[in-house]
Amino acid sequence: MTFKRFTFSERAFQANYALFKARAVGACGAVVKANAYGTGARRVVRLLSQNGCEHFFVATPNEGIVVRDLTTKNIYVLSGPTNDSAAQQIAQHNLIPVLNSPHQLRIWDPYRESPCAIHIDSGMHRLGLELNRVDQLDFSRFQIDLLMTHLACADQPDHPQNEIQLSNFNEVRRYFPNTPTSIGNSAAIFMDERFHGDVVRAGIGLYGGSPFVHRESPVAPVCQLEGRVLQIRDVQPNSPIGYSASFTSPSPTRVAVVGIGYADGVSRALSNNGFVAFRDQRMPIIGKVTMDATQVDCTQVANLRENDFVEFFGPMISIDEVATRANTIAYEILTLVGNATERD
Repeated sequence: MTFKRFTFSERAFQANYALFKARAVGACGAVVKANAYGTGARRVVRLLSQNGCEHFFVATPNEGIVVRDLTTKNIYVLSGPTNDSAAQQIAQHNLIPVLNSPHQLRIWDPYRESPCAIHIDSGMHRLGLELNRVDQLDFSRFQIDLLMTHLACADQPDHPQNEIQLSNFNEVRRYFPNTPTSIGNSAAIFMDERFHGDVVRAGIGLYGGSPFVHRESPVAPVCQLEGRVLQIRDVQPNSPIGYSASFTSPSPTRVAVVGIGYADGVSRALSNNGFVAFRDQRMPIIGKVTMDATQVDCTQVANLRENDFVEFFGPMISIDEVATRANTIAYEILTLVGNATERD
């Protein structure tokens, strides 16, 4: 018997990709790292390929090898080659390394006739070549197919850091006059075209997470997490609920025990804080979320029965709401849940 379900709407996913593709001034690539944000890289790459995607971005060489089995198009390894073995692996599988440092330029030198991408740190101070070192490096022997940067604050379109980073990146572009560029992530695709580049990199928005912090989400929900009701019981007023007796029933309460917990990616931060939904009715989570069970107050939902499935996120409860209540972001919720739970 299945206690939990993590389902994925191919129709909604394709609609989201079509939206980003229509907005992009150039090509619309896709970020499929972390097993396509936990949703299943094989399915996602197949759908993207059917919809004309030609640029895929992964985190590691091993992720790239998985995707290479699914497409003949461009696959960029964002971490770059970390050592000689990784460089050889990238070259053997016809992947494109994103070179982030002078050290990685040296590692890739034996394969310099194969395509690579150059990542410029325009102000995020994560990965990428430092601005003040670019003019000291010799790129003449490399086949550079893409010049990249990453915006730190695109989820806040009015943040001044966006203009600062774009200006920094444009200063560096003069060293690569004929090289295609990649700037925009999911949020930047909805910003001014200056923030796009020739290839955009749609990520969280493809999977239904909002690209923005303070704006309404323009994308459709794609994923749904549900848990099966294992038992329903009636408890009296002033009854302690769950570990640590962290919740006490204020009145006669109908409690549903749902067979899903933090081992399935449901954050413990939702204890006494989150909600689930049954059809069009919301029910509060009460007590501590445990490893494989969560208790819910279903007093007001008379038609809920044992073996019914309730929604933790999906059409009724957005993944962004869940992330906010758990004091995190949709990326973390989706990857933890998706990679821990059975998928449809």
